[in-house]
Amino acid sequence: MDEVDVMTRAGENVGKAVGTGLKAARQGVVRAGHVAEAKLADRGITADQVRGALVERADTLMGKAEDWEKQTRRSRKRLAKKSAKTRADLMGKAEVVRKEVKKAAKGARKDAKVRAKEIRKAAAQLGADAPKRRRWPWVLGLLIAAAAAGYVAMTRRPQEIQLQDDEEQAPHAEPVLNGQVPSQKEPIR
Repeated sequence: MDEVDVMTRAGENVGKAVGTGLKAARQGVVRAGHVAEAKLADRGITADQVRGALVERADTLMGKAEDWEKQTRRSRKRLAKKSAKTRADLMGKAEVVRKEVKKAAKGARKDAKVRAKEIRKAAAQLGADAPKRRRWPWVLGLLIAAAAAGYVAMTRRPQEIQLQDDEEQAPHAEPVLNGQVPSQKEPIR
């Protein structure tokens, strides 16, 4: 709650300062008025003469202000008419330009379609005139290559040893290694 008390006191202090300032200002204005009256009295001018001069000056300024207002009112009306006419002219010109652009765009689209057809026809003719590539030589070449690879693979195949035929002819014969018959005591390498 200390903050509330502080804010309350601050408001009171500001209020006192404002009141004191207004009082001092009023007193200053009163003093200035007395000093002005004294100076005017020294020159021989009364307060009524000053009021009259101020009223005359105010009347003159009001007359000038009214004249100026009339002139500006007429000027505003003229300007409004002129801008309305200018706006209408611009809108008319914009409408004309818009129509011309629309017409030109329509013609450009039509022209583009015609040119696109011509380009397609030319491309089709180029495609028709170009010699067609024959694919059968490639297929024939692949078949020849496959046959050659198969032939090479078959010729490099190792010779098969037919062990069954040899065993039937000599069932009790000892195996021969490098032209030597191993004894049973020696292991076969």
